Amino acid sequence: MHSVEIFEECVKINNLIENCNKAEARSMVIKLLDKLQRDENEYTPLVNHVIREVGLFPYIDCNTALWEDQVVVEAFKANVGDTTPVTLHSAQSYVLKQLLLGENIAVSAPTSFGKSFIIDAFIAIRKPENVVILVPTVALADETRRRIEHKFSHDYKIVTTTDATIAERNIFIFPQERSFAYLDKLRTIDMLIVDEFYKASSRFDDDRSLSLLSAIIELGKISRQKYFLAPNIHEIADNVFTQGMQFVRLTDFKTVITKAAKIYNKRRKAENVDKFKEFHLINILQNSKSKTLIYAGSYNGINKISDILIKNLPLKETSLLDDFNDWLKVNYGDAFSLCQLSKRGIGVHNGKMHRSLSQIQVKLFEFVDGLDTIISTSSIIEGVNTQAEQVIVWSNKNGSHTFDYFTYRNIIGRAGRMFKYFVGKVYLLEKPPVQENTTLTIEFPNEVAESLDTENPGIEISQKQNDLIKEYEVYMSEALGAENFRQIRKLSIFKSCDPRIIKLLVEKLRSNPNWPRGYSALAATNTYNWREPILDVISLLGDNMARLIKIAIWKMPDNWTRSIAEIYSDLSGISYEDLFSAERYLSYNLCSTLSVINILRKSFNPASPDISLFIGRAANAFLPKLVYQLEEYGLPRMISRKIQDSNLINLENDSIEISDVITQFKNIGKERLIKSVKNLLPFDCFIIDYFYEGIC
Repeated sequence: MHSVEIFEECVKINNLIENCNKAEARSMVIKLLDKLQRDENEYTPLVNHVIREVGLFPYIDCNTALWEDQVVVEAFKANVGDTTPVTLHSAQSYVLKQLLLGENIAVSAPTSFGKSFIIDAFIAIRKPENVVILVPTVALADETRRRIEHKFSHDYKIVTTTDATIAERNIFIFPQERSFAYLDKLRTIDMLIVDEFYKASSRFDDDRSLSLLSAIIELGKISRQKYFLAPNIHEIADNVFTQGMQFVRLTDFKTVITKAAKIYNKRRKAENVDKFKEFHLINILQNSKSKTLIYAGSYNGINKISDILIKNLPLKETSLLDDFNDWLKVNYGDAFSLCQLSKRGIGVHNGKMHRSLSQIQVKLFEFVDGLDTIISTSSIIEGVNTQAEQVIVWSNKNGSHTFDYFTYRNIIGRAGRMFKYFVGKVYLLEKPPVQENTTLTIEFPNEVAESLDTENPGIEISQKQNDLIKEYEVYMSEALGAENFRQIRKLSIFKSCDPRIIKLLVEKLRSNPNWPRGYSALAATNTYNWREPILDVISLLGDNMARLIKIAIWKMPDNWTRSIAEIYSDLSGISYEDLFSAERYLSYNLCSTLSVINILRKSFNPASPDISLFIGRAANAFLPKLVYQLEEYGLPRMISRKIQDSNLINLENDSIEISDVITQFKNIGKERLIKSVKNLLPFDCFIIDYFYEGIC
């Protein structure tokens, strides 16, 4: 840009500021910075000044800024746990100030706002003893842990599992279900942080909203301060869960902007929709080498897009991708569709895939010679904080339903990244929903109320809810015995379980003490006989997983001794995604229910077989506990197997916790580990390097 053009743009921005239209002025500043970046122009003092006026202080270039603008940069620097302070923008600074004053805050801000800096600054400045950070997914827990570990592991114990011993100062990071394990171990929490708290509404997460609400209540009893975060919420309807919290809406404070191209408008009336979308998808990818996220809308959408890209895109030949492809073939097998996709610089992200494999692909997305494109369901908007230069919206569905404006905004919010992509590009292949303001309504379901203690509910309840609690307590006391129920309700597995399921199981066991059929088989090792009791439980829950579990269950115990490729070759009639789904369903959903059944059966009949050993093994996907937990740290089971075989670390020792093993990894060091472990593939070394980045 010429200096005259820059000056004219700054005049327009200044006029907007003087007319109190800072949001539009801020957008114009970001567009100007994008032009300057592309033309490789330096920021003039005037450019730095308008950056300051709209509150985007981190973007100020102190090398060319006037002294008064440089002063602002220094004034808004904060300790976020790094070696050097970081400059916050004006909105971040406001929220941090309110938290430091002790306020309880619910914040709604854009995806690229930089909410994590506020958390880190609060911890670095206030130095609280116990912080609990609830996140919606294990992937986001690991991403948060990596950031926190790097900054605060010298002063805090970072806890991500349910079996850790707590230290004097702790930062807990996990999905809400794991938080119940620490309710009896913690006396106080200095700060309770709930990320993506909109999921407390059944409208946005019907499956897990109940457990999140229960966690907010139980943790809230011992929390001194609360900080809730969400994107794109315009208003919060009155509710008891955010009562007394200050709602701060910063949805207009953008640090990047998006430009949406309405490709769907180009389709002629008689033109085939799928052919139209296929043509434009290929055209966009072939004409741009930008990092791209493709929102597929569903698992079937991922498969359809994968087939299109495999047929139409050329190979991307880099040593990094070649190594990744070789690693996939060895460990997962040639038939795994990701093998064909990765050759073309394409990855896949969904809720079914092995966690470590999803994390590895997100890491590869950061490299020029790595993945250029990731095809995803909604998991990419709630599982990780990945940003790209462009987002292609292939479908306007979220599963089988048309997505709403809130979800749409979250999807396209992945386009753009501070300092890298000032302007994110969005290509809409289907029509988006009509723009609307989102009011977050958080109901207080009876199922959550029933699980509370009338003596200490921890939240304001109505007389009707109080009566419901008493009715539930009377029912359970009569069914299990008053003292027995009093003891059982303290257990973390019961606190995290939906009361509807507990009542359903109690009713079933009272009417049929021998249910599920063949229950004792779960205390034995014959995998074939596991099917009958497991299928009985699945049938009662009404989950559509019976076919997959029936096929996969007999091979799951091989997870530690055989590769995924070998296991898959013995199965027929299911896909890799089905195998991943069966493993995840068994290790989480089913094991949670089986744990409750085991306790209830013992309550009704002390002579009932104890299946806790089966539950423990299945909950860890039939891997050693430490190996399963290390997968959440980004270390796949196949590399853990090689480490175990090299006798470097005993990963089969279930008596120690993950923090002790991480200390062993740190003491050994990356270089010595790579030299000592036999038969490492080149990409194994890449993964080990990534793993060490997250623990050091």
